[in-house]
Amino acid sequence: MAPVSADQPRPVPWDGHGLPPQAQLRMERAARSKVAGSLLSAPEAAALAAVGFSPVGEVMGCIVQHAGWAGYGCGYAYGWNASRTVSSGSATSWAGLTPYVKAVYEGWHTALRRLVQEATALGADGVVGIRLSETHLGGSNREFLALGTAVRTDAATATRPFTTDLSGSDVSKLLHAGWVPTGIAIGIAAGVRHDDYGVRNQTSTWGNTQVDGYTDLVNTVRHDARDQFERRAREHGGETVMVSSMKLRVWENEPSDNHRDHYAEALFIGTTATSFHRGAVAPTRSLSILPLDRTRETAS
Repeated sequence: MAPVSADQPRPVPWDGHGLPPQAQLRMERAARSKVAGSLLSAPEAAALAAVGFSPVGEVMGCIVQHAGWAGYGCGYAYGWNASRTVSSGSATSWAGLTPYVKAVYEGWHTALRRLVQEATALGADGVVGIRLSETHLGGSNREFLALGTAVRTDAATATRPFTTDLSGSDVSKLLHAGWVPTGIAIGIAAGVRHDDYGVRNQTSTWGNTQVDGYTDLVNTVRHDARDQFERRAREHGGETVMVSSMKLRVWENEPSDNHRDHYAEALFIGTTATSFHRGAVAPTRSLSILPLDRTRETAS
């Protein structure tokens, strides 16, 4: 093994909490450097400068998460169309892939938490243009990655940096319209449904027909994911949430002969915002905005 030179940083023991040692060293180098890194385009940087924000560095958070136990329950039942969808939104704590969803949440939240820790170390007031990605590393292991640009303002310093996946230009539009981003909300749900006689008949017919079981599966999972999404948006103190991504993944598994299940996973990602000027209007028609107050939906 090659000796470690005197000017080379020595490996730091890490217990898995806080920032990884290499991330800590990167923040120390960034604090000493007079050059602030940025993932912003020139128009984004100019738009943020117009509202008083300047970049202070690139920040990153990542984790490799192992989801070894997914939960159980496939909704199997005897009968022509007697199976049911078992979702992570079930009231039963161990049913419906709940442990799997918890592992995925932990991956995303840890990546974002470490990104915020790096931003805090740089004295940032927020992180804009966050890019979230997920990479399967084989087996049940996944890397969750969050990349963004930390920004600072000369105005009053925030107690905790805000996070947003909106571009610098859209953040500028929000601020001009009287809104400020508060955080990134993520909603996840997963479900499983056994392919009963009814499903097998509908998927093998020569005609065009709705597959009732699959329709129920994807609707249930999307509904549960949105509920989780809105709940986490409120935790950020948001009045409105701008949805940036709505994904659905469906796959099948055959655990034994003549026993086939279908799984679905829904993922909602977006930025929450709160108003500081009640006379503001929506910043741009290109953003998908979901009201968090259901009473407004009913009233309208």
